[in-house]
Amino acid sequence: MGAASSFAAQYIVMRETKKQESRASAAAVRVERKEAILALLDICQRVERAAEHRYQNEDRFVEGSPELIHEMRFRRKCLQLVAGRRLSEAATEYTKRLWAAAFGHLPAGADVWSFVDEKRDPFMDAAKAELGIATD
Repeated sequence: MGAASSFAAQYIVMRETKKQESRASAAAVRVERKEAILALLDICQRVERAAEHRYQNEDRFVEGSPELIHEMRFRRKCLQLVAGRRLSEAATEYTKRLWAAAFGHLPAGADVWSFVDEKRDPFMDAAKAELGIATD
């Protein structure tokens, strides 16, 4: 009886330890994803600013835009290493749209804010879903 009790106790402890390890691993992945999302959003915000500046200044080229685009693409690739398919695809669509806006490739009659929002909103929804954040 004593050996059976000891074996059962060890089994329960081992099972709980595995659950804790699994939860810790999932939390670490979520943190890594969140950091990648925030890094991409940071550079995207700077690209948006460049696109807005171009839009508000008669489509004049914004110095530094190519470097911003390069950084944005790098951050998107970093995100794609840790993100699921939906978020990766939304990030690609969003960054393509920002590239177009930053280099003045807006459809006739479109404003830069609506043009960018059309792809930013699905990206934000996918990011929230990836992080397990409930949306309205």
